[in-house]
Amino acid sequence: MLDPSSIIPRGARFIGIPGTESVENPRGLMVEVYWEQDDSGSLCISGHSPETPIPPNIQLQAPLNSASRRGFLAGNAPVLGLVIDPHSMQTLNGR
Repeated sequence: MLDPSSIIPRGARFIGIPGTESVENPRGLMVEVYWEQDDSGSLCISGHSPETPIPPNIQLQAPLNSASRRGFLAGNAPVLGLVIDPHSMQTLNGR
């Protein structure tokens, strides 16, 4: 499940979930994030898709702040979601 303490860059469409790597899913899991505007006009997350394995040919971008990732490993900072380029997902889906 998408951890609410994960930081998702505003407007990112596909996010790799850090720490979800396993024997069954060596690259980990991802979700598609759904966005909407709240009453004040700010962009906010309205939901996300079910978790799915990250396809092997998808390039993952590094988290925006690797210092925060190190802090998370030490237990004192949230982990950043890994942004997946939406164009690579379109190519994968043949669009």
